[in-house]
Amino acid sequence: MLVSLFLLGTWPALLTLFERRGRLPQHTYLDYSITNLLAAVVMALTLGQAGESKPGMPKFFTQLAQIQDNWPSVLFAVAGGISLGFGNLVLQYAFAFAGLTVTSVVVSSLIVVTGTTMNYFLDQRKNQAAVLFPGVGCFLIAALLGAAVHASNVKDEEKKLSMSGKPFQEQLVL
Repeated sequence: MLVSLFLLGTWPALLTLFERRGRLPQHTYLDYSITNLLAAVVMALTLGQAGESKPGMPKFFTQLAQIQDNWPSVLFAVAGGISLGFGNLVLQYAFAFAGLTVTSVVVSSLIVVTGTTMNYFLDQRKNQAAVLFPGVGCFLIAALLGAAVHASNVKDEEKKLSMSGKPFQEQLVL
């Protein structure tokens, strides 16, 4: 944990150094994610096998053998982790291409829409569609409007940039 805290303080400087050398921050995030996965595997294989296996605290491989009857849940958790990692990588690219203001609105709205819809279909007994889906619809509309505003802003910026090369007199006529 102490090493993590030390490296957390150096993370922005490390990103700046990599960017100066031509490395995209998105790729650095991917490296970070892969390193976290490898660290978790190493810890499970070393620290998870340390000590004696007790009834309340079995070793890692013993636990792995005991989950045979619960594979759908395990695979669902793995798929969720992969989706989260992929979503974070896409978020990094979205920040680079669209900027923080647009990306935060669109991504947070899509997270609410996707998460609420998935939770509804996973357990319909606890959820009422009449209450959930109007709110989800509002979030979906917010995501679409955010994307539309961004597209409009990009067109406006392109028009302003194309006019900046013309003489001042021509700009007044337009």
